[in-house]
Amino acid sequence: MLKFALKNMAIKRVQIILVVLSIVISAGIGVLAFNVSNQVSDGIVSNAQYYSLIIGPSGSQTQLVMNTMYFSEEPLGTMPYSVVANLEMDSRVNQVVPFAMADSYNGYGVVGTTSAYLDGKTIKEGALFDDKQELEAVIGYNVARYNGLNVGDTIYTSHSAIEGDTHEQGIKVVGILNESHSSFDNIVFTQLKTLWHMHEHEGEEAHSHEICAILVKAKNPGVALQIINEYDGKHIEGDNDKDVTLQAIEPMNAVRGILKDADNTKYIVFVLCAVILIMNVMIISIITLLNMYHSSKEITLMRLIGISMRKINMLYIIQNGIIGIVSTLLAFGVSRLCLLFMNDYVSQMGVVLNMGKVYPLELVILLGVFVISILPTTIWTLVMSKRNAQE
Repeated sequence: MLKFALKNMAIKRVQIILVVLSIVISAGIGVLAFNVSNQVSDGIVSNAQYYSLIIGPSGSQTQLVMNTMYFSEEPLGTMPYSVVANLEMDSRVNQVVPFAMADSYNGYGVVGTTSAYLDGKTIKEGALFDDKQELEAVIGYNVARYNGLNVGDTIYTSHSAIEGDTHEQGIKVVGILNESHSSFDNIVFTQLKTLWHMHEHEGEEAHSHEICAILVKAKNPGVALQIINEYDGKHIEGDNDKDVTLQAIEPMNAVRGILKDADNTKYIVFVLCAVILIMNVMIISIITLLNMYHSSKEITLMRLIGISMRKINMLYIIQNGIIGIVSTLLAFGVSRLCLLFMNDYVSQMGVVLNMGKVYPLELVILLGVFVISILPTTIWTLVMSKRNAQE
């Protein structure tokens, strides 16, 4: 029966290819849209829950969050390190993490901070840098992978992508992070002192003790709100005696706005996927019914040689089952391949897509498409069986 089904499929390969393409398009787009939207949401939320508040120069709250937690935006500006010192003496605070983002290494951003910023991250090789030292770096998994770097290597960062704009002093790689499928995979982390040292060395001492933001863990949500109220809109003396206006934000509030926009986009994509799916159901049904209609001579011949209608029905169900299985597997494979190509675009939001991440609903979508692919044949065979019984 299986052998005959495969031969029959080979004869009708043009129609079968059309059915397969329809299933791959509808299932592939649906699974891809669901996977990407959920990975982006999960990636954004997971980081935002880690800190109670963020303090930085006044400006866009979204830009401040995306810069300090996802490295996908430029810093809003700089502010004096003295703000960190003041917060460290505040009894309401459990942890204060300074943050500065400057320079790059082969297109990967360089972040100056303390080892506390990497709390919760696991080391694949080596160890965390020593906060009391300088010119040491812990690099993300992708930075090491795509640049062929190992612990003990020296990297040279630059102000920009312009040739000849590279710092003279190198930074020693002391650790490589495990792959986390997050924005941390694509960043070089070094001591804050290292960034200051680099710019002092090049005659920029006036800017050596500035930072871009501060991430704070408060003792509880209540005192976090107190600190936000105290620092939001506060004026402090900055570089060259110029006042700097601060802003203090609660990360999750800013992230909710981002997720709201992402959710709106997700719903639009899902509606389009539903429309495509409905159209493909119609195409699959029409092509399947036409195939069954044009197979009437074959069915008559099989009946004449003594093959029961039950076996004939089973033959076509097996045939469409094979088409459905192959098509859904191809759709899943295409969706994973698309994730690879979409990584560069999504990384602008500070999220690294995980090709191995599969959500249960993705399997439900694929199962639903498979059922839809064999449904027209099953219905037709049931109708034919009833007609045959009546005759």
